[in-house]
Amino acid sequence: MPSGTQTPAFQGDDDDDDDGDAFMPDAQDGELEYDEDEEVAEEDEDVSEEEEDDDSDEDSTGPPRRNARGPKAVRAVPTTPAVRRAKKLTDNIPSPVTFAKGSGVKVRPVDADAQLRTRGIPDFDKIGGHEPRLKNLFGPDAAHLKPVLASRDYWFPQETFPIRSFAKVSSDDADVGSLRRSFFEVSGAREKESEALRTWYADTGKSAFARAQRTKTLTKDEAKEYMMTPGLETVNVLAGPVNTPQVNTLAKGSYMNIAKPFPASQDRRGWLFNFGSWIQDAQWASNEDSNTQYLAVAVEQRLTSEDQPKPMEQPKAPAFNPTQPFPACIQIWAFQAEDEGFLNAKTEPRLELVICADWGAPKQLRWCPIAATDDNRNSDGRRNTHIGILACLWSDGRVRVLDVSAPVSEPDLHAPTYLHVTHAAFEVSFPQTVPSCLHWLSGTTLAVATAAGTVGIWSLTHPGTLAASEANNYSPRPWFYQQVADTYILTISSGWPSNPQFLSISTADGFARLIDIRSPTADTVVSIRGRTLCLAQAWHEHTQSFVMPDEHYILRHTPIRRYYHNLYSMRLENSITRVATSPVHPGVLVGGTDGDVQTSNPIMRITNYKIMPWQQKWFVHEWRGPMERMLVKPTDADVVAAEGGPVEQSNNDATSEPQVGASADEAKKVPQEILSQPLVRITEGYKAGQTGIAHTSAATKRGNPEVGRSISIFEEQTAITALAWNPNLKFGTWAVAGMGSGLLRVEDVGI
Repeated sequence: MPSGTQTPAFQGDDDDDDDGDAFMPDAQDGELEYDEDEEVAEEDEDVSEEEEDDDSDEDSTGPPRRNARGPKAVRAVPTTPAVRRAKKLTDNIPSPVTFAKGSGVKVRPVDADAQLRTRGIPDFDKIGGHEPRLKNLFGPDAAHLKPVLASRDYWFPQETFPIRSFAKVSSDDADVGSLRRSFFEVSGAREKESEALRTWYADTGKSAFARAQRTKTLTKDEAKEYMMTPGLETVNVLAGPVNTPQVNTLAKGSYMNIAKPFPASQDRRGWLFNFGSWIQDAQWASNEDSNTQYLAVAVEQRLTSEDQPKPMEQPKAPAFNPTQPFPACIQIWAFQAEDEGFLNAKTEPRLELVICADWGAPKQLRWCPIAATDDNRNSDGRRNTHIGILACLWSDGRVRVLDVSAPVSEPDLHAPTYLHVTHAAFEVSFPQTVPSCLHWLSGTTLAVATAAGTVGIWSLTHPGTLAASEANNYSPRPWFYQQVADTYILTISSGWPSNPQFLSISTADGFARLIDIRSPTADTVVSIRGRTLCLAQAWHEHTQSFVMPDEHYILRHTPIRRYYHNLYSMRLENSITRVATSPVHPGVLVGGTDGDVQTSNPIMRITNYKIMPWQQKWFVHEWRGPMERMLVKPTDADVVAAEGGPVEQSNNDATSEPQVGASADEAKKVPQEILSQPLVRITEGYKAGQTGIAHTSAATKRGNPEVGRSISIFEEQTAITALAWNPNLKFGTWAVAGMGSGLLRVEDVGI
């Protein structure tokens, strides 16, 4: 049925008992009543009246008189013979709604198997329990229900953080709870797609990238201008046990082990970096076989050659206009893993590659979800480590795809490689608008959305997509380019790998839209409108739904079969800024404006809506500026804390050994050098809890101080600005979180 045509459908005699109001926001409490006998009688009467009218037309000897005025009125003689009116084809189709004189609107019962619906699927069942709901969400057949039930049974031990290996009571117990691919993936589909990508890259792609991608190596001094950030050179970090926290000073570009503030506990595996400025994006590269994992990091960078206007005094709207080209970079860090997949906390991370370019600041990064090759030799025979194919959105208004490789160096003589790129093999721009977001739809297909509401899709394997070596301003034509929204597209996501044909976007008008790219005009559906901008979106493979934040600080799921419904699984205390999902476990990471990062497993909640979900904080990040700039000055009595003095930055990359903080009983006045500088506090070690989705009734009553918590404002540097799980199967418990203060945390959070 064409989209937009709405046909009311008869619902039958449903019971008033409704046990699923949370699943049915559109459900009506009452049903229209009718008398079937009266309906049939009225239909017969209508038919008889129509027959009489037809008979009267046939029996009349002449045409009727119009505007007759007495016996002298002139009769109009027809020029054409009388012809019986033929009924239209649509007159034979019974309408589900009839209008009777004095009886209001009556609903005609229609065949349930022949109902016409705008969404192509029946509405939610008003009666029934667990089984009808699962069929409504995932499909009516056993083939649709088997994957979700298998996911529920396999990951039931995981409440919050992912489980690397579940402890078995006996040897006969099933292997559950650990990392694995989704049950919704078709067997052999990933291997087939990987083989196709590797074959294309070996035969065509590698040489095409080598011809068109122009690069040269820079020295460390030459690369300094590309790595400049507007942040401070150092930042003080307060972390450690609650009673004995420690202050550590991190210089820009340095890092520290997250276990150092906890002398008595060394089971933490992770690193804390200071990049000096707002973390724009951080993404893991696809690398299944190697114990070296690569992380691409983009940091906020600005044009330094001229004076910059204040944030609220921009002469042009930054979201709708490109910037002037200026030097910027993408940093790629390497992390070592143990043979079992754990993050090796004894081996320090290393800066493997710095991609330098004069294209403005990188705003969004996305690695190709499938590794293109395992070959570590380039065309001239030198050994190179192929990291992956990276798509990036730059502030100059262009999207580029780079083939990223780094030279292999000796472990003892390692030094980062500074690679300057002047031309990319894939480079596109949009007329009269700028790209706003991008996403890989498969290993070879890239989708880019714009500020004008259009979406373009390219496939790298299509002839003519990658530029030739002599082409300087080559812009390939997309095989799909269509207006899918009326305003700014904020986020874009795909249902890959199980449903790559579905594309989900969120727009500035508050709606989210699901589009089937096979027939985008007819097959599209709109979600419930939100009151705030949806700035984050991700595809949750294990529940077949797209997850995005709600204006009530709730994480909502929109399943592909019920995209117009909201199913809620998590709640934060403040606005949600970032969301991350994993293809190898059902855990969801959520970060907010208050620096809070939490995780949960939504499978149990989605399959059984009566279950109260568990949530657990990963850590909480808080930033404050210098005390003299605060509007409310603290008194001397307030400036006391149980913390040690600042630790001086050592010459090497890692910080020196921090001082042991004083106990709570020996509270002392905080040094002035700490108060006069910005400070970051990181707290962790929270217990899991069942927060619930809705606020309590007591919290919404008038006069309760909890009501004011719904409107909170935080420092911009406190917010979580980047979140990502490691997509590789063996290392799926690794997570990364970027913050507005310039800190970046990488940790193996597996249990």
